Amino acid sequence: MSKFLTLIQEKNKNKTLAAKPKTWFKFFLSVKSLNILVVGLIGLGVALYLAQINGMAIKGFAIKELDEKRITLKDEIRKLEFQTAELQSGQKIQERIAGLEMVSVAKVDYARDSGTVAVK
Repeated sequence: MSKFLTLIQEKNKNKTLAAKPKTWFKFFLSVKSLNILVVGLIGLGVALYLAQINGMAIKGFAIKELDEKRITLKDEIRKLEFQTAELQSGQKIQERIAGLEMVSVAKVDYARDSGTVAVK
């Protein structure tokens, strides 16, 4: 009977030794999967961060261009306002009137209402 018990114990011992590497392999596989997942998430985070920074840089250049355009347009508006004021001055108007060769009116007669109005 002792031989029989020894054989059963050895058989069980072999089973437990064989089971240990399988659980170790499963643990290693789960840790490996977890590491891959963590590295993947870090990579994704870095990619999203770089995309965000790139977008902000592009928007910064666009804002700079629009600001330069705004300054240019302000200068142009100022020049046009000066030109408008110059063209509306009395001296310029007199020069244009003289250039048209029109006759000036000495006395203006206005038609007056006689008081009687025809109504239909």
